[in-house]
Amino acid sequence: MWKFVIIPFFSILVLWTWQILNWVWIKPRKIEKLLRKQGMKGNSYRFLYGDSKETEFLYQKAYSKPIGLNEDIVPRVMPNIHHTVQKYGNYSFSWSGPRPRIFIMDLDVAREVLNKHRKYLKTFKISNHTVKLLVTGVANLEGEEWTKSRSRINPAFSMDKLKPMVPAIYGCSEDALNVWKEIVLKDGGSSVVNVFPHLEIFTGAVLAQLMFSSVYTEEIKRTFLQLAELAILARLPSQTFIMPGEKYLPTQTNRRGKEIDKYARVSFNAMINERLKRGPPSGYPDLLDIFLEELYDGNSRKESERQRIIEDAIGECRIFFFAGFETSSNLLTWTMIMLAAHQDWQDRAREEVFQVLGNKKEITSDDLGRLKVVTMIINEMLRLYPPVMELTRLVDEEMKVKEYTIPKDSLVTFPLLMYHRDPEIWGKDVLEFKPDRFADGVLKAANGIAAYMPFGWGPRICIGMNFAMLESKTFLAMLLREFSFELSPMYAHAPFVAFTIQPQIGAPIVLKKL
Repeated sequence: MWKFVIIPFFSILVLWTWQILNWVWIKPRKIEKLLRKQGMKGNSYRFLYGDSKETEFLYQKAYSKPIGLNEDIVPRVMPNIHHTVQKYGNYSFSWSGPRPRIFIMDLDVAREVLNKHRKYLKTFKISNHTVKLLVTGVANLEGEEWTKSRSRINPAFSMDKLKPMVPAIYGCSEDALNVWKEIVLKDGGSSVVNVFPHLEIFTGAVLAQLMFSSVYTEEIKRTFLQLAELAILARLPSQTFIMPGEKYLPTQTNRRGKEIDKYARVSFNAMINERLKRGPPSGYPDLLDIFLEELYDGNSRKESERQRIIEDAIGECRIFFFAGFETSSNLLTWTMIMLAAHQDWQDRAREEVFQVLGNKKEITSDDLGRLKVVTMIINEMLRLYPPVMELTRLVDEEMKVKEYTIPKDSLVTFPLLMYHRDPEIWGKDVLEFKPDRFADGVLKAANGIAAYMPFGWGPRICIGMNFAMLESKTFLAMLLREFSFELSPMYAHAPFVAFTIQPQIGAPIVLKKL
């Protein structure tokens, strides 16, 4: 009698043991042998963890102290990739647990892979649980689902739709600068301000009001800031391997992540319910209207389908709230830091702003288009501190890349920040803040090589790119008319990465009212 129980039990146990052994040892060793046979170099595979512990150590060491303002930030913000490429070459590999991660410095291959979004997938589905709480909606979709969602959202980010928003961005900029005026005037015309959190509030206000037609309440502000905290908790660059079942452990990160997720859900649900009570828009729909359009058609739906639509809308709100304000706030922060350190470029930009705009109270997109120096400065900042530091894709099926065969389920990583700082492309002055390299356009700046990818590349390029540029140009133009600024002696240069590159210990800047 017992044999009918014991035999199936041991059969299942043997099968599970084999699957686990294959996952943590046999398969990785076979892949390593294949990669080395093709001429790739990299670290030897270590049981289960791969290079995860070494990666964690490299980040801890890199973040332990600030660096000089003109030092290369690559060893600090992507030390694992920098270390591997420097040691093993332009086609090299490390290990994210039992999964190989292949670093490719070949720009032709990068563009080819990033254009094939159906064969090379986003990695969020294999990321840690905290990342999955944050990266939702269109950012996490693949195939036809992504195509449909992206097509639905694209009109909201067309230039025809964005250009009329400039006066509203002007109003939000004015509100933010008025706060700084009060601080500076209270201190006698000059004051040290940590501009980073102020710029987060500004870009959050712009996004909430212009893309979601929502009043920027304290609750919405708190939602933005908590989503930014969630990005830091996710530790996306350094936490390259996740143990199965880790999300169920009662760790401080998991508990805090659940708290933020709950708060964001309540906030977005309230916003959605209010919009549904209001009904379909009378004019052009904003982003939230687009997310809810299936509920505006008057058709009766089962409660389960209605909840599915609302859940999808929450997911879209979450990623657009986070990505929409973090990209612009970090870009503006680094731009202010660099202009504070390079007074000659600050003076040139201010002179242009007064020549083109004077003291106009109504700025248009055409006005912004005439700000050539400001545009060069922003392009240079996007080169030095791009919103997208690297792009990693999951290989959906075995692929041939030049003379290399890339096994299924491998990760391929393209370090965009390293492309942006390659002296063979940009010249020996690649680490210098030199906006005039863009005087004749982006392609000329990179010596005719398509190496400039601050918002990614291919069909999945950042949808909010044009919105971020309009927002940044408007704010900088108004800032330069109102203030001069320089770095505070308290400033320490310490870039670090959550999702985007941001200042680890703030951005204290001395503001002086003009």
